[in-house]
Order: sequence, then C-alpha cells, then structure tokens
Amino acid sequence: MLRSYAADALGKLGAKDEYVVSALVRRLDDRDSSMRRSAAEALGNLGARDEQVVSALVQRLDDEDSSVRWSAAKALGARDEKVVSALVQRLDDKIPSVRGSAAEALGARDEKVISALVQRLDDEDSSVRGSAAEALGNLGKNQPDVLPAVIQWIKRLVTDRQ
Repeated sequence: MLRSYAADALGKLGAKDEYVVSALVRRLDDRDSSMRRSAAEALGNLGARDEQVVSALVQRLDDEDSSVRWSAAKALGARDEKVVSALVQRLDDKIPSVRGSAAEALGARDEKVISALVQRLDDEDSSVRGSAAEALGNLGKNQPDVLPAVIQWIKRLVTDRQ
C-alpha cells in the first residue's frame, strides 16, 4: 500500500523525470492491482506522453481489474489513432466506470469518435450516459457534426418511447 501512496505522490507532485516515469511504467506490470492503478493515475497526472508510456497504458486497458482499466483510460486521454481505437473498444467494457472514463477520454478527440459516444448515450448506466454527453458537449464546441448526431439520437429516443 505504501508503494501505491508513493506513486500517487509522485504524480501529484509532478516529478516528471526519466527515472520516475520509467519506474512508474514498470509498476504497471506489478502483481498488485492497486499499484498498477496508482501507477496509471500518476502517469496520467504527469502527462507523460512518450511511446513507452502510451504503449504500457494501452496494455492496461485490458487489465483484469476494472479500476486499473479505468485509470489507464483516464491517463491516456485520446492522443492518437492507436489510443482512440483502444478507448473505443473500452466503451463496451462490462464495468460502467470503465465505459465512462473511456467516454470522457474520447471527449478530447474529434469527429471520429462521435458515433461511438452517441451509442453510449443509450448505455444502461446513467454515469456512462453522463460521461458520453459531457464528452460530446466538449467536442461540440469545435465539431459541427456533434449537434446533428445528438439531435438524431434525441429523435430516435422520442420515437422509441412513443
């Protein structure tokens, strides 16, 4: 547990030197899921963006522990096509918090994810629906395709309820 606290502290303090980042990446493979989760969160807080970090975080999107998947999705944000593809797959995760964090991370992206986010507006979990709506709202500021997609979803919703 102490190692998890140390990882959290490093992320919050912004200790972004090569040694720290490398150590946190190694902890993503730790046998303790709370350590893997803390390492992912710390890397996200540090904003580490090199290929080694991205690759290791993408691998954690398939972690057996949902809290690790959730933390990896949050840490990744939507950086490139590889990450976007992995996050879109997480929109179908069985755990609502993972689907929600993937939706939030995708909200920093572009029109390529609009369709996937609109589908999450129908999610069974209200927090996922909220995250998808928030992500679409963030995209809508810069993407003209968001409003028509949301209007289409609303029309479908109204028609389905009649």
